[in-house]
Amino acid sequence: MSAKLYTFPISHFSEKARWGLDLANYPYLLNPLIPGQHIQTLKPLVSDLYVPVLETDSGIVQGSGHILDLVEEKAFGSKSSEEEKQMEETIDSKIGKSLQTLLYHFILDYPEIVGKLFLLNPAKLSDTVSPPEHFELIALSLKRRYKITPKNIDVVKLALDECAKELIEIYKTKKYFNGKSFGRVDLTIASLMGMLVEPKESPAYPWFTSITMPESFLQWKKDLGYDLLFDKIKEFYKDFRIQSK
Repeated sequence: MSAKLYTFPISHFSEKARWGLDLANYPYLLNPLIPGQHIQTLKPLVSDLYVPVLETDSGIVQGSGHILDLVEEKAFGSKSSEEEKQMEETIDSKIGKSLQTLLYHFILDYPEIVGKLFLLNPAKLSDTVSPPEHFELIALSLKRRYKITPKNIDVVKLALDECAKELIEIYKTKKYFNGKSFGRVDLTIASLMGMLVEPKESPAYPWFTSITMPESFLQWKKDLGYDLLFDKIKEFYKDFRIQSK
């Protein structure tokens, strides 16, 4: 049996796992799922119903970090240091999870945007797409899962900013986080912040260019001041994003 990778097309954690597998030339079948409808597919496999999930002959691997553990030596040429692992976990939490919350914070008032982003195949910018079935229920579930409240939005914005500014200082003097070559931290920051940068090499690019994001999101992104980090992410995608699927 070929390994199967279960993802959401726009999921940045899915992209992190997928990029690692592609970089390692790991053979897998891509199984994109629609949020909400993914429950039926994943229930027989895992107890906590989130992606990415890699189904292999030897068992189930869930979560982008665990999937990278499986392939890191082939993907990066060596095992990562403890410092890299710790920074990866920090980025996952402060940037990856924060951006999940912030994305839904900005788009849940726009059902037509959610409808396009949840498609298995990208639409065109000019297409009109209906909201997902049972959208109100989905929106309520997402608000609860990601704690979308005014107080928590302030908390995650601060966490994102602190981590991004720390990384900007690091990349001012280093081409790669580990000082030697493209590694786990570089891949993690690029994949998890890709939704803000929209590099053409990203598999999610056609989905994010099929929509016009709300003005509130565009203004927020413009005010971040992460240009150095965004340029670094574009560079990583251009140089290292090889897609097998």
